[in-house]
Amino acid sequence: MKIVALASALLFAAAGAAAAADALGSETAPPAETAPYNWTGAYIGVQLGYGTGSGEGAYLLPGGARIETAFPEAKGALLGGQVGYNYQWGSVVLGLEGELSYSWADGTSDIRAFPSGAGPVAINENEFDYLGSITGRLGYAMDRTLFYAKGGVGFTKLSMSDIPNGGGFNASGSEALTGWTVGAGVEHALNDKWTIRGEYQFYRFDANLAVDEPAPFRVYDDDFDIHAVKIGLNYKF
Repeated sequence: MKIVALASALLFAAAGAAAAADALGSETAPPAETAPYNWTGAYIGVQLGYGTGSGEGAYLLPGGARIETAFPEAKGALLGGQVGYNYQWGSVVLGLEGELSYSWADGTSDIRAFPSGAGPVAINENEFDYLGSITGRLGYAMDRTLFYAKGGVGFTKLSMSDIPNGGGFNASGSEALTGWTVGAGVEHALNDKWTIRGEYQFYRFDANLAVDEPAPFRVYDDDFDIHAVKIGLNYKF
């Protein structure tokens, strides 16, 4: 929520600054016709965000029997970049974008007995190391402000470790995951080259993560969902 508030504040501040500049210009020079902003073109940028990931799924023995349920949970900052291209027809903007962020998201959560739910019988330590996507974008432009939705393929790497209640270490593992993602946001052009944006994005991954280092121990077999809020700054070519 803090990131969302910051993104909103930055967008309103940028819009206010642009309005103030227009007002000042109108006092010092005769009004002039200005062409509407055009979103067509390639861009590259940076982004800062915050992500939370969670799951609830079967924690299977090597033979496939389920006697436990794991609840992986991770949260932390994101820092990365994006590159893309937009094409505008009238007020409609279509685009394609790729993005990738390094993630500091990690956490600890309970492992509970199945089916009773008793416990916790152990602790799960987990993290997702990066977060990326390739998405199509569909937007509606109101001159320098663009409202858009996006959807496509998401990528992450989930890591897990099993820690007994008494301390120590049982096993760990990691898996690169591919899933789907959707999101929405708003972007505002500060001038002809620079834009700022804020967005929310949801990712769903189907994990089959073997916790088998140094020896076969468990497999986490279920979904892992990530919610991310991000602000970004783009340079348009």
